[in-house]
Amino acid sequence: MTLTLALTLISLVLLCAMIQRVAGMGLGIVFAPYAVVLIGAHEGIMLANFLGGLMPIVMLPRIWSQIEWRKVLWLGLPAIVVMPGAAWLSSISPPAPLYLVVALLVLLSLVISVLLARVDTTVDGHTAQVVTGVGIGLGTVLGGVGGPAATVYAVLSRWPALPMVATLQPLWILVSSVSFGTKWAWDDGQLPDLPGWVWIAMLAAVVIAVGLGELVQKQLRESGIQRLVVVLGFVGALLSLWTGLRLLLG
Repeated sequence: MTLTLALTLISLVLLCAMIQRVAGMGLGIVFAPYAVVLIGAHEGIMLANFLGGLMPIVMLPRIWSQIEWRKVLWLGLPAIVVMPGAAWLSSISPPAPLYLVVALLVLLSLVISVLLARVDTTVDGHTAQVVTGVGIGLGTVLGGVGGPAATVYAVLSRWPALPMVATLQPLWILVSSVSFGTKWAWDDGQLPDLPGWVWIAMLAAVVIAVGLGELVQKQLRESGIQRLVVVLGFVGALLSLWTGLRLLLG
């Protein structure tokens, strides 16, 4: 691994982890597509899943009191139910079509949710949460991005920003762990063979990002955080679409 590539990975981890502390998501949405480009599809997704589970663990002591555990249950259980099947499908299918299908479905859902949010419409309840959980599970395994499905739910349910940021973290721990395990079992996935100092630097970046992200979050209004979540949803879907096209066209 070249020094430039290593420093790029570390900087990307720091930036995405800061975004996750502010908006509740970042490693799964922004980091995964770039990691796929930098170090390859399988190892990039595995690294994103690993860091996607680690970052929320570091955040938990700071956000514990704001977590809505019922929503964690209703979003998380459907996600983990569909993930083993999605991992099997991923192991027998070429990755490009999966990225494209996930990205297009997510983009369509995001556009519809933003349009509905402009009228006085609120979509919430257990059915919406189960559908969202399924979308998170499928998106995480098949396309490396589970965040856009959460963005759609956050917009439609008008989820307040700070409880949303907090509640998503145990969900990401659960989903990232299951995704990591199922890909390891079905697809012989493995973490990238990075130098020891790169691992140490990435872990340090995650810890530093919690403090820096909190400083940024305090400067933002609720509406600003909500807009950032929507933007991240579109960024994640577009990056997944770009990754699929790149893999398809070689």
